[in-house]
Amino acid sequence: MRFRYECEGRSAGSILGASSTDTKKTQPTIEIQGPIDNLKRVTVTVSLVTKDLPYRPHPHCLVGKDCPAGSGICVVSFNPKCNRCHSFANLGIQCVRRKEIEVSLENRRRQNIDPFQTGHSKGIEDMDMNAVRLCFQCELEWENGRKDSLGPVVSKPVYDKKATTTSELKICTLNCYRGSCMGGVEIFMLCDKVQKDDIEVIFKRDSWKANGVFAQTDVHRQIAIVFKTPPYQDQDIKEEVDVKVSLRRISDQMESESVTFTYLPRNWDVYEVKRKKATIKRDNSFSEKPCATEGASASDYNFSFFQDIRTMSSDERQYTTQAMAERLYSDLGDSNIDEEMTVDQLLNLPIISNILSDPNIVASMPSAFDQVPDIGSAFPFGSYSQDFAQYSDLQFNMLVNENQNSQSEPKEGLVQVKTEEEL
Repeated sequence: MRFRYECEGRSAGSILGASSTDTKKTQPTIEIQGPIDNLKRVTVTVSLVTKDLPYRPHPHCLVGKDCPAGSGICVVSFNPKCNRCHSFANLGIQCVRRKEIEVSLENRRRQNIDPFQTGHSKGIEDMDMNAVRLCFQCELEWENGRKDSLGPVVSKPVYDKKATTTSELKICTLNCYRGSCMGGVEIFMLCDKVQKDDIEVIFKRDSWKANGVFAQTDVHRQIAIVFKTPPYQDQDIKEEVDVKVSLRRISDQMESESVTFTYLPRNWDVYEVKRKKATIKRDNSFSEKPCATEGASASDYNFSFFQDIRTMSSDERQYTTQAMAERLYSDLGDSNIDEEMTVDQLLNLPIISNILSDPNIVASMPSAFDQVPDIGSAFPFGSYSQDFAQYSDLQFNMLVNENQNSQSEPKEGLVQVKTEEEL
């Protein structure tokens, strides 16, 4: 359970019995055994002692409705003739700070609380502050007035839930629950607080056992571990194999509840590439080639998507021509293709000539190409309003060349710089 400091208030909950479950809660319970015919009353004193032998008084305190304020112990009385058993409900543990340890132990001495008569002689340097035991001292009062004391009885250890050295281990989640039987799969595990030098990841199936591979630097802030899966014992498995993965504390060998990890055969399609390829439906309406490289020409481009352009609607035709322009502009910008040579070679393609001879197609081109930045320098269709169908291929080439020459002439007032090759 969670040990709380006094400043946190009395909201730590109650100590649960060893047989308590999530659906059925139980409390620490004692039973008076033996003849009780002349027994009048039983008084039980509960205090905290150390986990290890000899059982010395522990400085932590018990708090609850049957615990006198400031005493650190619990005292109850009951008639065994009515019920031989007694359960301790609402019994919590309040931890003390290091500087308050001596004061708390002195308080036990004044109350004569030393169940095993250890004499408080041993120092507290080796005392485990994250684990305690409940110690039950029973005093019997008989009807004739005589009183007897029974030997002290201790419970199983109760651990502080917030302490990394004693807390319950728990795997919260893994980022991957499947991997190759060859091992080496990197796994990210989120867990409750662990000590980087006192923890290991265990893979188990029947008699086989192996450890996940990680270094102390792979334990992140006590709540995450990055490790690699160990190879499975059989490298030739033909189907999936489930194993159990758990955390284990090295110091006390305490293990967490396990989670399932699945080993896959060697040639298993881990990323489902084959399945994805099989389900991809390619659009055969056009095909693309890689981006143009240095020395590429316009004839390298595949313009097969123009073959059905005559049957397209006006909107579809405009979209298609715009897509072609954008692609050519992108490739020209990424390469050293000579623009004038590109236009000539493009215009000499028979399929482009057929397209340009159709006035319905040409009418949709200017608006499409004008939307692409600087594309007019390579495709001057936007500067013409005539019907290109009236021109032959030779006449059209002459118009294009004239337009480019006019654009290359220096404007008045500007200085023209020639390159070394031009000189």
